[in-house]
Amino acid sequence: MKRKWMFIGLFFLAVITLTTTNPSKEDYEAIFVHPHVKPAEIFNKHYQLKRINFLLFSTYTPIVAEEHGKTHLGILGNFFPISDGQFDYPKWLEIFN
Repeated sequence: MKRKWMFIGLFFLAVITLTTTNPSKEDYEAIFVHPHVKPAEIFNKHYQLKRINFLLFSTYTPIVAEEHGKTHLGILGNFFPISDGQFDYPKWLEIFN
């Protein structure tokens, strides 16, 4: 019985930790967008960031001039590349839109 409550407690602790450390769009842009480029009008015209929030983690795909860049997984305050960049949006992420 003690083990059961310990696993339940660890599960909720993991969920709370993942939820509170889920990075935002601002966190992504602070790392991957150069600060001098961000305010440029031309950049804002052709740049879009696609974020899918799964509450425990998020995926981020920059779209520049209608071309999709590398998709990153944002989890625990860090970003990990999960694609090499492609011409189309990742098919497996389309079901979440």
